[in-house]
Amino acid sequence: MKTTTISSIFFLLSFALNAQVTLDKKYDYSTSVVKLETLGYKYFLMDVPAGQCRIYNTDHSLFKNIGCNVPSGFYLYDIKFISEKAFDTDAGIELLCTYYKYNLSKAYYEYDTKIINEDGSALVTIDGSLYNYINKTGETEYKLFSYCYDYSVSPEKVWTNIYSLPGTPTVNALTIKNEPDILLNAFPNPASQSLKVAYILPENINQATLHLIDNSGKQVEHFVVDSHTDHLMLDVSRYQSGVYHYFIEYGKTRTESKKLIVK
Repeated sequence: MKTTTISSIFFLLSFALNAQVTLDKKYDYSTSVVKLETLGYKYFLMDVPAGQCRIYNTDHSLFKNIGCNVPSGFYLYDIKFISEKAFDTDAGIELLCTYYKYNLSKAYYEYDTKIINEDGSALVTIDGSLYNYINKTGETEYKLFSYCYDYSVSPEKVWTNIYSLPGTPTVNALTIKNEPDILLNAFPNPASQSLKVAYILPENINQATLHLIDNSGKQVEHFVVDSHTDHLMLDVSRYQSGVYHYFIEYGKTRTESKKLIVK
């Protein structure tokens, strides 16, 4: 009996030592996970070209396609708060979608946000909304805080809309980020002479650093940026042709790197 037990232990130990991480599934877009109130865990992704939120079961089979009702001329920027109970009391799924577009003639960004049903129809449209958070405002009370911007005027207008939510949403179903979002884009891209790196710092951040690194990971330059402007002009004619990456950093927070091509 003792010999059999010892053999079993050695077999299990050998199996554990030989186990390794394996690829489960590859998705074409950035993918996250949510725990819905009654449907349980689901994967979801944002397909920007198709203007869709795609939701998958945990076995990676497609569960639902939701058209994000993107306004004409806009692009999807973010999808969050996928939930069955946060925004209404029916049996369907709702989610919050944020959009942006760049006004090239007047050089400023425009933003919009919609809370949409799973059939793509809008429950609420929030003009100018970029950052959205659900905050606890009482023991059993949650509200949606929507931070809005209008850069078509100078000085720019900034305001906050606060929305009551029906009932008490299940917090597990809400994709609440710990750090504020940063909008970061460069255009034209590729570029050969000059380009504009447009950014919006979070509401509570006054200053940050924008890093430019080459494709080998070596820092080329860094720039101090602040909340008093929304862009940085770069003369890339002095850089060698190739692929570069840029990101913004403040405190212990760093954005995802984005690609820049110099011709």
